[in-house]
Amino acid sequence: METPAIIFLVVSCAISFALGRLFVHFRDKRRKKAAEEREAIALRNRPPEPEALNKAKRKRQLQQQEKEEAKGRKR
Repeated sequence: METPAIIFLVVSCAISFALGRLFVHFRDKRRKKAAEEREAIALRNRPPEPEALNKAKRKRQLQQQEKEEAKGRKR
């Protein structure tokens, strides 16, 4: 092969690889965002836990609920 043909082959391979990686990057980014949205919806739609009879556990549950509500308000 001649030198210009080799250079053209290397350049075209590099461009092809870069475009492929770019497509994969954006596809993974979109999939990750969709997974996070599904997870957030699942957390919002989950049934509430029954109140615990143990006072310490009930206190922890209330603190956890307050923390989740505060987190939801920030967004």
